[in-house]
Amino acid sequence: MSKTYVLFSFLLLILSCQSISDIDELTPDEARILSSGADLQAALHDGYATWWQATHGTFPNLALLVAGDAYGLSRGDFGTVEMGIQPRQAFDNRVGNAINEVPWYGLLNAANTATDVLSSLERGISIDKGAAQDQSIRAAAHLLRGLSWGYMSSLFDQGVIVDETTDLNGDLPLISYQKVLENALSELDAVIDIGNTENALSHTYFNRVLLNSDQLSQLVHAYKARFLVYSARTFSENEQTDWAAVLYHAERGLEVDFAPLADGDKWQSYQAYTFAETGKGPFWARLDQRLVAAFDPSQPVNYPQVSSENEAPLNSPQAQSADARLNGDFIYEARINFNPELGEWHFSHYKHHRNKTQDNFAGNGQDEGTMPTFLAADNVLLKAEAAYHLGALEEAATLLNSGSRVARGNLSSVASQAEAIFDAIRYERSVELLSTAPFGLWLDRRRWQERENMESLTALGGLLIGTAAQLPVPAKELNGRKMDVYTFGGIDDPQGILPIPQ
Repeated sequence: MSKTYVLFSFLLLILSCQSISDIDELTPDEARILSSGADLQAALHDGYATWWQATHGTFPNLALLVAGDAYGLSRGDFGTVEMGIQPRQAFDNRVGNAINEVPWYGLLNAANTATDVLSSLERGISIDKGAAQDQSIRAAAHLLRGLSWGYMSSLFDQGVIVDETTDLNGDLPLISYQKVLENALSELDAVIDIGNTENALSHTYFNRVLLNSDQLSQLVHAYKARFLVYSARTFSENEQTDWAAVLYHAERGLEVDFAPLADGDKWQSYQAYTFAETGKGPFWARLDQRLVAAFDPSQPVNYPQVSSENEAPLNSPQAQSADARLNGDFIYEARINFNPELGEWHFSHYKHHRNKTQDNFAGNGQDEGTMPTFLAADNVLLKAEAAYHLGALEEAATLLNSGSRVARGNLSSVASQAEAIFDAIRYERSVELLSTAPFGLWLDRRRWQERENMESLTALGGLLIGTAAQLPVPAKELNGRKMDVYTFGGIDDPQGILPIPQ
């Protein structure tokens, strides 16, 4: 069998279950062949859908949103019970755990689809022999690799990089998340470079979203800023972030919300389970009590453990806030239909309702609904946070006061004082960006503050101590490599970032 044009993603899938020497025994029907420009476009459409499913699906989002105290959800689905246990337990890096297997293999396959497309372009497969359409395909492939490696660097402590120069007959080594991030940023730079020389780019691979050259450039700059920020695992790492680079890219980033449309098939989102009344039933996520306390400091940060520890129930379950978003984006529900035996820390009286109260926000969970994944408000907050870290307090305050804090929250303007600005940034990222960026609050809490224990837990503080702050390479992958299985979190890893044997 000829190896020409065989998808690298297909090869990696085969390598996960058989030896390299078996590849030549495959029949042509078992491999996907790229022989025309239309094949390249079809492969990219599949690759982007794979990337979306790996990063915006129910796994790993719901489990990590619970681990990051964005939502409570104790229905026994999607890994939310195991990731929400208090005190936190080590991540269960077992074979078949979709929390880390879905993003790991999905991101690998998406990136390697892009690699195959780029390799095919180099071999002369084309639509119009190097002109605008081919450059659009090239840019889309680099973007797909950049997005895939970017999220791999944010989620996992290690990753795998396959490009056009990789020898698939050799080992595919695991490299650090910092090295994965470097490769991701380089891919995003390649998209920008192509756009600088070809101003007629057209990107059609996000479902029902058409981007021209300028819009594509803004999206790429925004993601560069996001990945730079999300690479930090701790408060000290966050202080070392290249905030000047974050500001540079955010200033060139999104001016409108980025929100592909659902199609009821490959383009679906975890948001169907975090927003109220999306057609998935009334029993899904509740706003985490820490965020209820962010709206109303008189509320406890942890829901009373009435059944398990005989604590007193809430005196006033209905919160009060000067922020108009409490009553605009959320609805109060007196009844809690979670099982106390699965953890009363999941309890809350609030559901996220923004999809019903703000036009065109996450649709209604059905086909055709928009799925916001990078808000223009997020880009503004990245600028504000970068300005804050660079000491430009007045600029940071101006950005905050011209954004969602005042426009949607009807809150008073924040003063240009460091502590007030830092608090406002954390608050806005927690409230305004909820259910937009994948697993966003988990990524934010791990870098904002030191880990917190139950006795000193704060509404907008760090991860609960013992929470896994990054995911390990899946046990299935490690077993195939004859490597020891490891994990993060629990009593032996309070910071959630040091590998421990499992």
